Amino acid sequence: SGLCMKELTTWCQQDVAQARKDGLIDAHQEKSMHDKILQFRAAMDGMYDYTDQPPHFFYIHFLVLLSALYLPLFAIDMAYSSGWGDNKSIQLDILQGVIVFLQCIFVVGLRSLGTKMIDPYGDDLEDLSVINYVEGTLE
Repeated sequence: SGLCMKELTTWCQQDVAQARKDGLIDAHQEKSMHDKILQFRAAMDGMYDYTDQPPHFFYIHFLVLLSALYLPLFAIDMAYSSGWGDNKSIQLDILQGVIVFLQCIFVVGLRSLGTKMIDPYGDDLEDLSVINYVEGTLE
C-alpha cells in the first residue's frame, strides 16, 4: 500500500538529516537529496492516486449488460436456431452449446478483469509491484 512507500521516504529523509548532523554531507547536498526524495514521493503519490479511481462507468455497466441481457438472449437464440421437431441435429446442438459456453466464459472473464482493474496496486499476484518500481528508481 501507499503507507509502505511513505514510510520508506520518511526513513530516507531521516537518514539524510542524520548524515547532515554527522557532517557527512553539507547543506547544499542535504537540500538536493531532500528535493529528490520529495520528487520521488510525489511521483509515487501520483501512482497511488489511481488506486482510488474505479474503472470507467461505461465499461463495468456494459459488462453487466452483457452478462444480464445478452448471454441469456444469445442462448435462447442459439436454441431456436438449432432446430426442433424433424429439423434437429445432435451435432449442431453440441456445436452451439459449446459456442454458448465459450461466450459465457469470455464475458465472465471480462467481468473478473474489470473487478481486478479496480485496484492495480494491491497485494494480489497479478497486481503491479510498487517495490520493484522503488528498487528500479533507486538503482
